[in-house]
Amino acid sequence: MPITGHRNAPTRTQPQARVLGRYDLMEVIGRGATSRVYRALDRATGREVAVKEIPVDLGLEQRVAAEIRAAARLEHPGMVRMLDWGEDHESLYLVSELVDGPSLERVYADAPPGDRATAEMVADVLEALDHAHERGVIHRDIKPANILVDDRGHAMVADLGVARLSGETGMTQTGGVVGTMAYMAPEQATGEQVTGAADVWAATLVLYEGLTGRNPLLGASPADTARRAALGEIPPIRNLRPDLPTRLAKAIDAGLARHPDARPDAHRMAQIVREEARALPEGRGRRAVALLSGPTPMILTGVGAALLGGLIAERGFSTGALGTAGIALIAGAIGAWRAPLAAAGLIVLAGAATATAAPALTGIALVIGLLLLLTGARYGRLVLLPALAPVLAAFGMLPVYALLAGSARTTAARVWSAIAGVITLLLWQVTAGANAFVFTGWEVDGAWGSLQGVKSPQAAGEALIAPITAHPQALLGCLIMVVATLTWPLVIGARDGRRVAAGVMWSAGLVIAAGLLGGGGLEAVGAVLPSAILAIAWAARPWRAFTRDGAGRSASFTGTAG
Repeated sequence: MPITGHRNAPTRTQPQARVLGRYDLMEVIGRGATSRVYRALDRATGREVAVKEIPVDLGLEQRVAAEIRAAARLEHPGMVRMLDWGEDHESLYLVSELVDGPSLERVYADAPPGDRATAEMVADVLEALDHAHERGVIHRDIKPANILVDDRGHAMVADLGVARLSGETGMTQTGGVVGTMAYMAPEQATGEQVTGAADVWAATLVLYEGLTGRNPLLGASPADTARRAALGEIPPIRNLRPDLPTRLAKAIDAGLARHPDARPDAHRMAQIVREEARALPEGRGRRAVALLSGPTPMILTGVGAALLGGLIAERGFSTGALGTAGIALIAGAIGAWRAPLAAAGLIVLAGAATATAAPALTGIALVIGLLLLLTGARYGRLVLLPALAPVLAAFGMLPVYALLAGSARTTAARVWSAIAGVITLLLWQVTAGANAFVFTGWEVDGAWGSLQGVKSPQAAGEALIAPITAHPQALLGCLIMVVATLTWPLVIGARDGRRVAAGVMWSAGLVIAAGLLGGGGLEAVGAVLPSAILAIAWAARPWRAFTRDGAGRSASFTGTAG
Protein backbone atom coordinates (compact mmCIF):
# COMPACT_ATOMS: atom_id res chain seq x y z
CA MET A 1 0.00 0.00 0.00
CA PRO A 2 1.58 3.34 -1.01
CA ILE A 3 1.62 6.13 1.49
CA THR A 4 -0.97 8.70 0.45
CA GLY A 5 -0.32 11.66 2.74
CA HIS A 6 1.71 14.73 1.72
CA ARG A 7 4.11 14.02 -1.13
CA ASN A 8 6.92 15.85 -2.90
CA ALA A 9 7.89 17.91 0.14
CA PRO A 10 11.35 19.51 0.03
CA THR A 11 14.18 17.11 0.74
CA ARG A 12 15.39 17.43 4.33
CA THR A 13 19.13 17.84 4.72
CA GLN A 14 19.27 19.63 8.11
CA PRO A 15 17.65 18.74 11.49
CA GLN A 16 15.81 22.11 11.44
CA ALA A 17 14.24 21.42 8.03
CA ARG A 18 10.53 21.59 7.38
CA VAL A 19 9.01 18.29 6.23
CA LEU A 20 5.70 17.53 4.58
CA GLY A 21 5.30 21.25 4.05
CA ARG A 22 4.29 22.07 7.63
CA TYR A 23 6.38 20.33 10.31
CA ASP A 24 9.56 22.02 11.53
CA LEU A 25 11.82 19.35 13.03
CA MET A 26 13.57 20.16 16.30
CA GLU A 27 15.54 17.87 18.59
CA VAL A 28 15.63 14.08 18.42
CA ILE A 29 13.56 12.65 21.28
CA GLY A 30 13.78 8.94 20.44
CA ARG A 31 15.67 6.43 18.38
CA GLY A 32 14.83 2.95 17.18
CA ALA A 33 16.63 0.34 15.11
CA THR A 34 15.27 1.83 11.86
CA SER A 35 13.91 5.25 12.78
CA ARG A 36 14.31 8.51 14.63
CA VAL A 37 11.59 10.49 16.38
CA TYR A 38 11.73 14.28 16.42
CA ARG A 39 9.94 16.91 18.41
CA ALA A 40 8.43 19.14 15.76
CA LEU A 41 6.29 22.25 15.44
CA ASP A 42 3.17 22.01 13.32
CA ARG A 43 3.05 25.34 11.49
CA ALA A 44 -0.58 24.82 10.56
CA THR A 45 -1.86 24.48 14.14
CA GLY A 46 0.96 25.95 16.21
CA ARG A 47 1.22 22.88 18.43
CA GLU A 48 4.11 20.52 18.96
CA VAL A 49 3.93 17.00 17.55
CA ALA A 50 6.18 13.95 17.24
CA VAL A 51 7.52 13.06 13.79
CA LYS A 52 8.87 9.57 13.17
CA GLU A 53 11.37 9.50 10.31
CA ILE A 54 12.17 6.25 8.45
CA PRO A 55 14.74 6.29 5.59
CA VAL A 56 13.19 5.17 2.29
CA ASP A 57 16.23 3.09 1.35
CA LEU A 58 15.39 0.56 4.10
CA GLY A 59 12.48 -0.80 2.11
CA LEU A 60 10.01 -0.56 4.97
CA GLU A 61 7.13 0.94 3.01
CA GLN A 62 4.94 -2.11 3.58
CA ARG A 63 5.49 -2.01 7.32
CA VAL A 64 4.84 1.73 7.47
CA ALA A 65 1.64 1.28 5.48
CA ALA A 66 0.51 -1.40 7.94
CA GLU A 67 1.21 0.97 10.83
CA ILE A 68 -0.90 3.65 9.18
CA ARG A 69 -3.80 1.27 8.56
CA ALA A 70 -3.64 0.02 12.17
CA ALA A 71 -3.49 3.54 13.61
CA ALA A 72 -6.46 4.61 11.48
CA ARG A 73 -8.66 2.12 13.33
CA LEU A 74 -7.74 3.34 16.81
CA GLU A 75 -9.05 6.22 18.88
CA HIS A 76 -8.38 5.66 22.57
CA PRO A 77 -6.85 7.79 25.34
CA GLY A 78 -4.38 5.01 25.99
CA MET A 79 -3.11 5.02 22.39
CA VAL A 80 -0.83 7.69 20.93
CA ARG A 81 -2.87 9.15 18.06
CA MET A 82 -1.46 9.34 14.56
CA LEU A 83 -2.20 12.75 13.01
CA ASP A 84 -0.60 12.68 9.57
CA TRP A 85 1.80 10.82 7.32
CA GLY A 86 3.74 11.31 4.11
CA GLU A 87 7.12 10.96 2.38
CA ASP A 88 9.78 12.84 0.49
CA HIS A 89 12.81 11.74 -1.50
CA GLU A 90 14.74 10.72 1.62
CA SER A 91 12.31 9.47 4.23
CA LEU A 92 8.89 8.30 5.27
CA TYR A 93 7.19 10.31 8.01
CA LEU A 94 4.57 9.42 10.58
CA VAL A 95 3.20 12.35 12.59
CA SER A 96 1.59 11.66 15.95
CA GLU A 97 0.55 13.56 19.04
CA LEU A 98 3.45 14.47 21.28
CA VAL A 99 3.43 12.81 24.71
CA ASP A 100 5.72 15.10 26.64
CA GLY A 101 7.03 12.48 29.02
CA PRO A 102 9.47 9.58 29.27
CA SER A 103 9.00 6.02 28.16
CA LEU A 104 8.20 3.45 30.81
CA GLU A 105 11.64 2.02 30.08
CA ARG A 106 13.20 5.28 31.21
CA VAL A 107 10.87 5.51 34.20
CA TYR A 108 11.88 2.01 35.29
CA ALA A 109 15.57 2.86 34.88
CA ASP A 110 15.63 6.33 36.45
CA ALA A 111 13.02 6.36 39.21
CA PRO A 112 11.09 3.09 39.47
CA PRO A 113 7.48 3.89 40.38
CA GLY A 114 5.60 2.41 43.29
CA ASP A 115 3.69 -0.83 42.99
CA ARG A 116 0.35 0.93 42.69
CA ALA A 117 1.55 3.30 39.98
CA THR A 118 3.12 0.42 38.06
CA ALA A 119 -0.09 -1.60 38.14
CA GLU A 120 -2.21 1.40 37.15
CA MET A 121 0.01 2.18 34.17
CA VAL A 122 -0.13 -1.41 32.94
CA ALA A 123 -3.92 -1.32 33.40
CA ASP A 124 -3.90 1.73 31.08
CA VAL A 125 -1.95 -0.31 28.54
CA LEU A 126 -4.27 -3.30 28.80
CA GLU A 127 -7.35 -1.10 28.34
CA ALA A 128 -5.79 0.36 25.21
CA LEU A 129 -4.97 -3.12 23.95
CA ASP A 130 -8.55 -4.21 24.57
CA HIS A 131 -9.68 -1.32 22.35
CA ALA A 132 -7.17 -2.37 19.66
CA HIS A 133 -8.11 -6.05 19.79
CA GLU A 134 -11.80 -5.23 19.42
CA ARG A 135 -10.89 -3.47 16.18
CA GLY A 136 -8.73 -6.27 14.86
CA VAL A 137 -5.36 -4.69 15.66
CA ILE A 138 -2.61 -6.72 17.37
CA HIS A 139 0.33 -4.58 18.49
CA ARG A 140 2.93 -7.40 18.71
CA ASP A 141 5.68 -5.25 20.26
CA ILE A 142 4.49 -4.20 23.70
CA LYS A 143 7.49 -3.36 25.89
CA PRO A 144 8.45 -0.54 28.27
CA ALA A 145 10.21 1.36 25.46
CA ASN A 146 6.91 1.52 23.53
CA ILE A 147 4.89 2.81 26.49
CA LEU A 148 4.96 6.56 27.11
CA VAL A 149 4.09 8.17 30.43
CA ASP A 150 2.54 11.64 30.42
CA ASP A 151 2.81 14.28 33.12
CA ARG A 152 -0.24 12.82 34.93
CA GLY A 153 1.35 9.39 35.19
CA HIS A 154 -1.00 7.99 32.55
CA ALA A 155 0.51 5.36 30.23
CA MET A 156 -0.02 5.43 26.46
CA VAL A 157 0.85 2.77 23.90
CA ALA A 158 3.04 3.95 21.04
CA ASP A 159 4.71 2.49 17.95
CA LEU A 160 2.46 0.26 15.86
CA GLY A 161 5.43 -0.50 13.60
CA VAL A 162 4.94 -4.26 13.68
CA ALA A 163 1.20 -4.32 14.31
CA ARG A 164 -0.99 -6.77 12.42
CA LEU A 165 -4.57 -6.39 11.29
CA SER A 166 -6.93 -9.35 11.42
CA GLY A 167 -6.91 -11.22 8.12
CA GLU A 168 -3.79 -9.58 6.70
CA THR A 169 -0.89 -11.62 5.37
CA GLY A 170 2.39 -10.69 3.75
CA MET A 171 5.17 -9.47 6.00
CA THR A 172 3.24 -10.57 9.09
CA GLN A 173 2.30 -14.05 7.95
CA THR A 174 2.76 -17.07 10.21
CA GLY A 175 6.44 -17.93 10.37
CA GLY A 176 7.68 -14.32 10.34
CA VAL A 177 9.07 -13.44 13.76
CA VAL A 178 8.96 -9.71 14.46
CA GLY A 179 8.95 -7.88 17.77
CA THR A 180 11.27 -7.76 20.77
CA MET A 181 12.38 -11.17 22.04
CA ALA A 182 12.71 -10.11 25.69
CA TYR A 183 8.94 -9.43 25.81
CA MET A 184 7.74 -11.91 23.20
CA ALA A 185 5.09 -14.55 23.83
CA PRO A 186 6.17 -18.15 23.13
CA GLU A 187 3.89 -18.56 20.12
CA GLN A 188 5.23 -15.34 18.62
CA ALA A 189 8.85 -16.35 19.28
CA THR A 190 8.34 -19.67 17.48
CA GLY A 191 6.62 -18.14 14.46
CA GLU A 192 3.15 -19.50 15.18
CA GLN A 193 -0.15 -17.70 14.68
CA VAL A 194 -0.25 -14.56 16.82
CA THR A 195 -3.44 -13.30 18.46
CA GLY A 196 -4.24 -10.65 21.02
CA ALA A 197 -3.08 -13.12 23.69
CA ALA A 198 0.52 -12.28 22.68
CA ASP A 199 -0.09 -8.62 23.61
CA VAL A 200 -1.58 -9.74 26.93
CA TRP A 201 1.56 -11.81 27.58
CA ALA A 202 3.85 -8.85 26.83
CA ALA A 203 1.87 -6.38 28.93
CA THR A 204 1.76 -8.83 31.82
CA LEU A 205 5.51 -9.32 31.55
CA VAL A 206 5.95 -5.53 31.72
CA LEU A 207 3.94 -5.61 34.97
CA TYR A 208 5.96 -8.61 36.26
CA GLU A 209 9.17 -6.70 35.57
CA GLY A 210 7.90 -3.55 37.25
CA LEU A 211 6.86 -5.41 40.41
CA THR A 212 9.94 -7.63 40.70
CA GLY A 213 12.73 -5.65 39.06
CA ARG A 214 13.61 -8.48 36.68
CA ASN A 215 12.71 -9.88 33.31
CA PRO A 216 13.11 -13.69 33.39
CA LEU A 217 13.24 -13.90 29.57
CA LEU A 218 16.35 -11.77 29.29
CA GLY A 219 19.32 -14.11 28.90
CA ALA A 220 23.07 -13.68 28.76
CA SER A 221 22.99 -13.39 24.95
CA PRO A 222 20.41 -12.74 22.20
CA ALA A 223 20.37 -16.47 21.45
CA ASP A 224 19.70 -17.26 25.09
CA THR A 225 16.90 -14.69 25.19
CA ALA A 226 15.36 -16.23 22.06
CA ARG A 227 15.52 -19.69 23.63
CA ARG A 228 13.85 -18.46 26.82
CA ALA A 229 11.15 -16.67 24.83
CA ALA A 230 10.38 -19.83 22.89
CA LEU A 231 10.12 -21.88 26.09
CA GLY A 232 7.99 -19.27 27.83
CA GLU A 233 8.76 -20.57 31.32
CA ILE A 234 8.15 -17.74 33.80
CA PRO A 235 8.53 -18.45 37.54
CA PRO A 236 5.36 -17.66 39.52
CA ILE A 237 5.51 -14.07 40.69
CA ARG A 238 4.84 -15.14 44.29
CA ASN A 239 8.36 -16.65 44.28
CA LEU A 240 9.67 -13.08 44.25
CA ARG A 241 6.73 -11.17 45.67
CA PRO A 242 4.88 -13.32 48.23
CA ASP A 243 3.35 -10.13 49.61
CA LEU A 244 1.25 -9.45 46.50
CA PRO A 245 -2.53 -9.90 46.72
CA THR A 246 -3.46 -13.46 45.79
CA ARG A 247 -5.90 -12.44 43.06
CA LEU A 248 -3.33 -10.20 41.37
CA ALA A 249 -0.60 -12.87 41.59
CA LYS A 250 -2.90 -15.47 40.04
CA ALA A 251 -3.88 -13.08 37.25
CA ILE A 252 -0.23 -12.33 36.45
CA ASP A 253 0.62 -16.04 36.36
CA ALA A 254 -2.40 -16.62 34.09
CA GLY A 255 -1.39 -13.75 31.80
CA LEU A 256 1.99 -15.46 31.41
CA ALA A 257 0.54 -18.93 30.77
CA ARG A 258 2.48 -20.90 28.15
CA HIS A 259 -0.60 -21.58 26.01
CA PRO A 260 -2.38 -18.47 24.66
CA ASP A 261 -5.84 -19.96 25.25
CA ALA A 262 -5.11 -20.11 29.00
CA ARG A 263 -4.55 -16.35 29.26
CA PRO A 264 -7.28 -13.87 30.18
CA ASP A 265 -8.20 -11.43 27.43
CA ALA A 266 -7.03 -7.83 27.67
CA HIS A 267 -10.38 -6.62 29.02
CA ARG A 268 -10.45 -9.12 31.90
CA MET A 269 -6.76 -8.63 32.68
CA ALA A 270 -7.16 -4.83 32.76
CA GLN A 271 -10.15 -5.14 35.08
CA ILE A 272 -8.30 -7.30 37.60
CA VAL A 273 -5.10 -5.22 37.55
CA ARG A 274 -7.06 -1.98 37.93
CA GLU A 275 -9.07 -3.32 40.87
CA GLU A 276 -6.09 -4.89 42.64
CA ALA A 277 -3.93 -1.79 42.18
CA ARG A 278 -5.92 -0.13 44.96
CA ALA A 279 -4.59 -2.68 47.46
CA LEU A 280 -0.95 -2.10 46.52
CA PRO A 281 1.35 0.29 48.40
CA GLU A 282 2.13 3.62 46.81
CA GLY A 283 5.84 2.98 47.33
CA ARG A 284 7.84 0.08 46.00
CA GLY A 285 7.08 -3.10 47.92
CA ARG A 286 9.82 -5.26 49.29
CA ARG A 287 11.04 -7.90 46.89
CA ALA A 288 10.61 -10.68 49.43
CA VAL A 289 12.02 -14.01 48.30
CA ALA A 290 10.85 -17.14 50.05
CA LEU A 291 13.50 -19.72 50.80
CA LEU A 292 11.67 -22.33 48.76
CA SER A 293 12.17 -20.54 45.45
CA GLY A 294 14.73 -20.51 42.67
CA PRO A 295 17.44 -23.17 42.99
CA THR A 296 17.14 -23.35 46.78
CA PRO A 297 14.76 -26.36 46.80
CA MET A 298 17.20 -28.29 44.61
CA ILE A 299 20.04 -27.52 47.02
CA LEU A 300 17.97 -28.43 50.07
CA THR A 301 16.67 -31.69 48.63
CA GLY A 302 20.10 -32.70 47.36
CA VAL A 303 21.82 -32.02 50.67
CA GLY A 304 18.94 -33.50 52.67
CA ALA A 305 18.85 -36.70 50.63
CA ALA A 306 22.63 -37.05 50.94
CA LEU A 307 22.54 -36.66 54.73
CA LEU A 308 19.66 -39.10 55.15
CA GLY A 309 21.19 -41.62 52.77
CA GLY A 310 24.52 -41.48 54.57
CA LEU A 311 22.87 -41.77 58.00
CA ILE A 312 20.80 -44.80 57.01
CA ALA A 313 23.81 -46.47 55.39
CA GLU A 314 26.09 -45.87 58.38
CA ARG A 315 23.58 -46.77 61.11
CA GLY A 316 21.66 -49.51 59.35
CA PHE A 317 24.32 -51.30 57.37
CA SER A 318 27.66 -50.24 58.91
CA THR A 319 28.99 -49.53 55.42
CA GLY A 320 32.16 -47.78 56.54
CA ALA A 321 33.37 -44.37 55.50
CA LEU A 322 33.78 -45.12 51.79
CA GLY A 323 30.45 -46.92 51.41
CA THR A 324 28.61 -44.28 53.42
CA ALA A 325 30.07 -41.49 51.28
CA GLY A 326 29.15 -43.33 48.09
CA ILE A 327 25.52 -43.88 49.12
CA ALA A 328 25.28 -40.29 50.32
CA LEU A 329 26.52 -38.97 46.97
CA ILE A 330 24.10 -41.14 45.01
CA ALA A 331 21.18 -40.16 47.25
CA GLY A 332 22.12 -36.49 47.01
CA ALA A 333 22.33 -36.57 43.23
CA ILE A 334 18.93 -38.28 42.94
CA GLY A 335 17.46 -35.87 45.50
CA ALA A 336 18.60 -32.84 43.49
CA TRP A 337 17.32 -34.42 40.26
CA ARG A 338 14.06 -36.10 41.29
CA ALA A 339 13.06 -35.62 44.92
CA PRO A 340 10.08 -38.07 44.87
CA LEU A 341 12.34 -40.79 43.46
CA ALA A 342 14.92 -40.09 46.16
CA ALA A 343 12.21 -40.20 48.83
CA ALA A 344 11.00 -43.59 47.58
CA GLY A 345 14.56 -44.93 47.57
CA LEU A 346 15.27 -43.69 51.09
CA ILE A 347 12.05 -45.26 52.40
CA VAL A 348 13.03 -48.62 50.91
CA LEU A 349 16.61 -48.28 52.18
CA ALA A 350 15.42 -47.46 55.71
CA GLY A 351 12.99 -50.39 55.61
CA ALA A 352 15.75 -52.77 54.55
CA ALA A 353 17.97 -51.49 57.40
CA THR A 354 15.38 -52.20 60.13
CA ALA A 355 13.39 -55.13 58.71
CA THR A 356 15.37 -57.84 60.50
CA ALA A 357 15.68 -56.10 63.89
CA ALA A 358 12.12 -54.73 64.16
CA PRO A 359 9.85 -56.19 61.45
CA ALA A 360 6.56 -54.80 62.84
CA LEU A 361 7.97 -51.28 63.24
CA THR A 362 9.40 -51.49 59.72
CA GLY A 363 6.00 -52.37 58.32
CA ILE A 364 4.28 -49.46 60.10
CA ALA A 365 6.99 -47.01 59.05
CA LEU A 366 6.83 -48.19 55.43
CA VAL A 367 3.05 -47.73 55.29
CA ILE A 368 3.29 -44.23 56.76
CA GLY A 369 6.21 -43.33 54.48
CA LEU A 370 4.45 -44.55 51.34
CA LEU A 371 1.26 -42.69 52.27
CA LEU A 372 3.22 -39.48 52.72
CA LEU A 373 5.03 -40.12 49.44
CA LEU A 374 1.81 -40.74 47.50
CA THR A 375 0.04 -37.70 48.92
CA GLY A 376 3.07 -35.44 48.56
CA ALA A 377 4.45 -36.52 45.18
CA ARG A 378 2.50 -33.78 43.41
CA TYR A 379 4.42 -31.18 45.40
CA GLY A 380 7.71 -32.16 43.81
CA ARG A 381 10.75 -31.37 45.92
CA LEU A 382 8.67 -30.71 49.03
CA VAL A 383 8.20 -34.45 49.40
CA LEU A 384 11.59 -34.68 51.15
CA LEU A 385 10.98 -31.72 53.45
CA PRO A 386 9.28 -33.66 56.32
CA ALA A 387 12.52 -35.57 56.91
CA LEU A 388 14.03 -32.29 58.15
CA ALA A 389 11.59 -32.02 61.06
CA PRO A 390 13.33 -34.54 63.38
CA VAL A 391 16.76 -33.23 62.35
CA LEU A 392 15.84 -29.63 63.23
CA ALA A 393 14.15 -30.77 66.45
CA ALA A 394 17.33 -32.56 67.51
CA PHE A 395 19.21 -29.26 67.26
CA GLY A 396 16.52 -27.28 69.08
CA MET A 397 15.47 -25.54 65.85
CA LEU A 398 12.05 -27.10 65.26
CA PRO A 399 10.29 -23.75 64.53
CA VAL A 400 12.62 -23.36 61.54
CA TYR A 401 10.63 -26.19 59.97
CA ALA A 402 7.56 -23.94 60.12
CA LEU A 403 9.51 -21.24 58.25
CA LEU A 404 10.49 -23.69 55.52
CA ALA A 405 7.11 -25.39 55.18
CA GLY A 406 5.33 -22.03 55.36
CA SER A 407 7.36 -20.83 52.38
CA ALA A 408 5.76 -23.37 50.04
CA ARG A 409 4.00 -21.77 47.09
CA THR A 410 0.43 -22.88 47.72
CA THR A 411 -1.80 -23.32 50.74
CA ALA A 412 -2.29 -27.01 49.91
CA ALA A 413 1.47 -27.54 49.82
CA ARG A 414 1.89 -25.77 53.14
CA VAL A 415 -0.83 -27.84 54.77
CA TRP A 416 0.69 -31.07 53.49
CA SER A 417 4.21 -30.06 54.55
CA ALA A 418 3.01 -29.12 58.06
CA ILE A 419 1.05 -32.33 58.65
CA ALA A 420 3.68 -34.59 57.05
CA GLY A 421 6.38 -32.90 59.14
CA VAL A 422 4.67 -33.46 62.49
CA ILE A 423 3.83 -37.08 61.58
CA THR A 424 7.45 -37.74 60.69
CA LEU A 425 8.61 -36.01 63.88
CA LEU A 426 6.20 -38.02 66.05
CA LEU A 427 7.25 -41.31 64.49
CA TRP A 428 10.92 -40.54 64.94
CA GLN A 429 10.69 -39.29 68.50
CA VAL A 430 8.47 -42.09 69.84
CA THR A 431 10.88 -44.57 68.25
CA ALA A 432 14.27 -43.02 69.03
CA GLY A 433 13.36 -40.87 72.06
CA ALA A 434 13.75 -37.13 72.60
CA ASN A 435 14.65 -34.59 75.26
CA ALA A 436 11.85 -32.25 74.15
CA PHE A 437 8.82 -34.15 72.91
CA VAL A 438 7.25 -32.24 69.99
CA PHE A 439 7.77 -28.70 71.17
CA THR A 440 7.23 -29.49 74.84
CA GLY A 441 9.64 -29.84 77.74
CA TRP A 442 8.84 -33.52 78.31
CA GLU A 443 11.47 -36.19 77.85
CA VAL A 444 10.50 -39.39 76.05
CA ASP A 445 12.29 -42.73 76.10
CA GLY A 446 12.23 -44.25 72.66
CA ALA A 447 10.39 -47.49 71.98
CA TRP A 448 13.15 -48.92 69.79
CA GLY A 449 14.49 -51.24 72.45
CA SER A 450 11.07 -52.73 73.23
CA LEU A 451 10.32 -53.25 69.55
CA GLN A 452 13.31 -55.47 68.85
CA GLY A 453 12.06 -58.70 67.31
CA VAL A 454 8.37 -57.71 67.64
CA LYS A 455 6.39 -59.03 64.67
CA SER A 456 2.87 -58.07 65.75
CA PRO A 457 1.73 -54.76 64.22
CA GLN A 458 -0.74 -54.31 67.08
CA ALA A 459 1.96 -54.68 69.72
CA ALA A 460 4.23 -52.32 67.82
CA GLY A 461 1.43 -49.79 67.44
CA GLU A 462 0.68 -49.84 71.16
CA ALA A 463 4.35 -49.27 71.96
CA LEU A 464 4.46 -46.29 69.62
CA ILE A 465 1.25 -44.74 70.96
CA ALA A 466 2.24 -45.14 74.64
CA PRO A 467 4.44 -41.98 74.78
CA ILE A 468 1.66 -39.91 73.21
CA THR A 469 -0.89 -41.28 75.70
CA ALA A 470 1.45 -40.41 78.55
CA HIS A 471 2.08 -36.90 77.21
CA PRO A 472 -0.98 -35.73 75.25
CA GLN A 473 0.51 -32.23 75.20
CA ALA A 474 2.53 -33.48 72.26
CA LEU A 475 -0.61 -33.39 70.11
CA LEU A 476 -1.09 -29.74 71.04
CA GLY A 477 2.53 -29.20 70.08
CA CYS A 478 1.78 -30.73 66.68
CA LEU A 479 -1.18 -28.40 66.26
CA ILE A 480 0.97 -25.39 67.17
CA MET A 481 3.52 -26.38 64.53
CA VAL A 482 0.78 -26.60 61.91
CA VAL A 483 -0.60 -23.19 62.92
CA ALA A 484 2.91 -21.69 62.89
CA THR A 485 3.45 -23.02 59.38
CA LEU A 486 0.17 -21.66 58.06
CA THR A 487 0.66 -18.23 59.66
CA TRP A 488 4.23 -17.74 58.48
CA PRO A 489 3.07 -16.45 55.04
CA LEU A 490 1.32 -13.63 56.90
CA VAL A 491 4.72 -12.54 58.19
CA ILE A 492 6.58 -12.52 54.87
CA GLY A 493 3.50 -11.09 53.16
CA ALA A 494 3.17 -8.12 55.52
CA ARG A 495 3.93 -4.62 54.30
CA ASP A 496 7.38 -3.16 54.86
CA GLY A 497 6.57 -1.30 58.03
CA ARG A 498 4.73 -4.21 59.59
CA ARG A 499 6.88 -7.18 58.66
CA VAL A 500 9.32 -6.99 61.59
CA ALA A 501 6.45 -6.51 64.04
CA ALA A 502 4.72 -9.53 62.51
CA GLY A 503 7.91 -11.58 62.90
CA VAL A 504 8.21 -10.57 66.55
CA MET A 505 4.57 -11.47 67.22
CA TRP A 506 4.97 -14.82 65.47
CA SER A 507 8.05 -15.65 67.57
CA ALA A 508 6.42 -14.44 70.79
CA GLY A 509 3.45 -16.70 70.10
CA LEU A 510 5.76 -19.69 69.85
CA VAL A 511 7.50 -18.77 73.13
CA ILE A 512 4.17 -18.51 74.95
CA ALA A 513 2.99 -21.79 73.44
CA ALA A 514 6.19 -23.59 74.44
CA GLY A 515 5.87 -22.28 78.01
CA LEU A 516 2.23 -23.38 78.30
CA LEU A 517 3.03 -26.85 77.00
CA GLY A 518 5.48 -27.59 79.77
CA GLY A 519 8.76 -26.09 78.65
CA GLY A 520 8.84 -23.50 81.42
CA GLY A 521 9.99 -19.91 81.07
CA LEU A 522 13.70 -19.99 80.20
CA GLU A 523 13.42 -23.39 78.56
CA ALA A 524 10.65 -22.10 76.29
CA VAL A 525 12.70 -19.06 75.32
CA GLY A 526 15.75 -21.25 74.69
CA ALA A 527 13.72 -23.59 72.51
CA VAL A 528 12.41 -20.78 70.31
CA LEU A 529 15.13 -18.11 70.46
CA PRO A 530 17.38 -19.39 67.61
CA SER A 531 14.40 -19.75 65.31
CA ALA A 532 12.98 -16.40 66.44
CA ILE A 533 16.24 -14.63 65.57
CA LEU A 534 16.13 -16.22 62.14
CA ALA A 535 12.46 -15.33 61.64
CA ILE A 536 12.91 -11.68 62.65
CA ALA A 537 16.07 -11.31 60.55
CA TRP A 538 14.20 -12.70 57.56
CA ALA A 539 11.31 -10.34 58.20
CA ALA A 540 13.63 -7.35 58.45
CA ARG A 541 15.63 -8.13 55.32
CA PRO A 542 14.32 -11.01 53.18
CA TRP A 543 17.03 -13.17 51.73
CA ARG A 544 17.74 -13.25 48.08
CA ALA A 545 17.85 -16.53 46.22
CA PHE A 546 21.36 -18.01 45.91
CA THR A 547 21.15 -17.44 42.15
CA ARG A 548 18.36 -16.19 40.01
CA ASP A 549 16.79 -18.23 37.25
CA GLY A 550 19.30 -17.47 34.52
CA ALA A 551 20.61 -14.00 34.06
CA GLY A 552 17.27 -12.60 35.19
CA ARG A 553 18.23 -9.02 34.48
CA SER A 554 15.69 -6.35 33.68
CA ALA A 555 15.52 -5.43 30.03
CA SER A 556 14.24 -2.01 31.00
CA PHE A 557 16.15 -1.40 34.21
CA THR A 558 19.45 -1.83 32.36
CA GLY A 559 18.69 -0.51 28.92
CA THR A 560 16.87 -1.55 25.78
CA ALA A 561 16.70 -5.25 24.98
CA GLY A 562 16.09 -7.10 21.82
